Amino acid sequence: MAEQDIEDRETEENGSESAAKGGMSMGKMAIVGVGIFLILVAAQVAVPPLNDMLYGGGDPEAEELEEGEDADGMATVDVSNLDPAIYTPLDPPLIVSLTDATGTSRFLQLSVQAMSRSQNSIDQIRTHAPALRNTFLFLISDWSYEDIVKPDGKEQLRAAMLAEAREIMRANTGEPSVEELYFTSLVIQ
Repeated sequence: MAEQDIEDRETEENGSESAAKGGMSMGKMAIVGVGIFLILVAAQVAVPPLNDMLYGGGDPEAEELEEGEDADGMATVDVSNLDPAIYTPLDPPLIVSLTDATGTSRFLQLSVQAMSRSQNSIDQIRTHAPALRNTFLFLISDWSYEDIVKPDGKEQLRAAMLAEAREIMRANTGEPSVEELYFTSLVIQ
């Protein structure tokens, strides 16, 4: 039993000596913690300017843009001055037969909504919906399956339909009325 007490004392003395010699004291741990904290703060401060330099954030040409233009030279619109958008569906969905390069018949089903910012224009669009739908059916039937499924094909079709819609509305009402067209459903089989 006396031997056990001697071993316990030696272990305690060796443990405290190892903490004093090779172990890390609380003061050292606090200094390391503060050092890590300062490194993290410096990284938070340094990373945004480095990202701008590396990835083109501070483009001098972009800073010299004229008022009302974006980086592509396109006119920008102050949305805060616009009336809210009003949508109307051009129902029922358009169904058109298409032919692919192999001569196989395919079908396209397309739901379209027109957007304007005045209720009067929306009423005019609804009144002339049969003329719009007729024009859309003939326009789409002139397109091939391959033209529509290529990466920018759907956007080109939408732009062509928008141009036709504006012409129809201008011919019938004196103003384009349709600000945008949106495809809300598109199925090709």
